Amino acid sequence: MPIYDKGDQVRITATFTSDSVNTDPTDDAADVQVRHRRPSRKDVNGVAGQDTYPTATKTATGIYFVDLLLDEEGVHTVRVKGLEGVVAADIVELQVAHSVFAD
Repeated sequence: MPIYDKGDQVRITATFTSDSVNTDPTDDAADVQVRHRRPSRKDVNGVAGQDTYPTATKTATGIYFVDLLLDEEGVHTVRVKGLEGVVAADIVELQVAHSVFAD
C-alpha cells in the first residue's frame, strides 16, 4: 500500500464494465455512490460517526472519479459502488503518514 503525506490530494477512479465493455451503471451519475471514511470517523464538519459522500464525476462511458483531500493521518477507506444497472463495488484503503511539510 502506498503511503501518502497528510495534505495530499488523490484522484480515485472507478471503471464499470459488463462483458469487458465499459458500461454506465445507469444514465444518472448519482447512481455511482462514493463513501469516504476518514481515520477519525468524523465527517468534514467534525460530526463523529459520519462518513462523507463526495459526488462522483463521469469522464466517459463507465468511468467515474472523485478527488479527495487526505487531511488526517491514518487509513482513509473509500468505497465506490454502482447502485443500478451494473451493480458492483470496490474498496480502496489509503495510508496517510505524518508529514513535516503539512500544516
